[in-house]
Amino acid sequence: MKKLIVFISFLSFCFLSVQAQDNKANAAKLNKQAEAAYHRVQTNTNRDSLTVYRAVVDGITYSLKCEEYDRMPNRKGKMKTEFGEQNMLRVTTLYPMLIDAGQFLLKNSYTKVEGQKALELYLTARNNPMVIDIPDESGIAAYYLAYDYLKSRNFRMAEKYADLAMQYEETAQASVEVKAECMGEQMKNAEDSLQYLAVLAKLYETEPTNSKYFSWLMKFYQHSTARFNIESFIDHQLVNDSKSAVPWILKGEIAMQAGRWDEAIEAYKLADELSPNLIPVAFNIGVCLNMRGLEIRNEVLEKQQQGELISENDYMIYFADARNYLERVRAKDPRRNKVDWVNPLYMAYTLLGDKIKAQELEALTNKFKK
Repeated sequence: MKKLIVFISFLSFCFLSVQAQDNKANAAKLNKQAEAAYHRVQTNTNRDSLTVYRAVVDGITYSLKCEEYDRMPNRKGKMKTEFGEQNMLRVTTLYPMLIDAGQFLLKNSYTKVEGQKALELYLTARNNPMVIDIPDESGIAAYYLAYDYLKSRNFRMAEKYADLAMQYEETAQASVEVKAECMGEQMKNAEDSLQYLAVLAKLYETEPTNSKYFSWLMKFYQHSTARFNIESFIDHQLVNDSKSAVPWILKGEIAMQAGRWDEAIEAYKLADELSPNLIPVAFNIGVCLNMRGLEIRNEVLEKQQQGELISENDYMIYFADARNYLERVRAKDPRRNKVDWVNPLYMAYTLLGDKIKAQELEALTNKFKK
């Protein structure tokens, strides 16, 4: 029995010795491969992007694997690293480049899978001690993956990475959009529709002047039912929060799209009273006032041609009101970052007969056209 125990112990010792030698041999081999990849990155910069980004992925992959083998115990059971400093140098240099590598590789169909793996490598390597001091851009990597999987209609993977990206402030909003699109594509029953509508409503509340969110809502309500119709949605929003500008903005958008100018003006003005800092709302009021003024002007001109005595004040007050709202927009958004107020304001001044102001704006319209 003792001989058997001694024999087993001897075999175990031999196995561990061979295993330790294999670990060091593997570490040395991976170190050479990692160094070769690192060298390709250093020498091919600004030449061949595909070679560089593939080398970035290889350099990280080999360095992490090298570190893993290098930290395994030797024959005496002790850990003695040989390539730690080299691995650390390569990882800290190449790891921040992985997201750019992923983006680049995703662009072409023949390297798309490589791009996905590059971004996934960024995420899986994030817990490695060697990258602990490198700024965390996991949200960006996850968002790029979510968006790419959405485009290829792999909704399960798109939602998986969207959920991760939503945890990071810089990618939260964009990731919710991906999540919403996934939900919209996978609706099968009323419960799915309710969940999707809840996400849409939340998105619209965060940015009620976003045309994309409005179009999603309109698409959802394109085929209204007794349970799902836009009027019920607006009424529900008003009941839930009567002091919110959101349902009034939505009401205004719908009326504006349909050319119901008076209804749109009324709704937008209520929204403006509740949230006077929303520049697109004041802009839309100005546009709707111009359009309603034009309608009345055409009606007045037609009646005047028939011999009726009608005052021009019936429509001039609309252009004057439009001017006031659009000048307010101009003061708040002089560089037109939010809305392009030049043409509507030019129209208001022209129809009011204010040639001096119209000429000032005409220079801007011409400059914009160039």
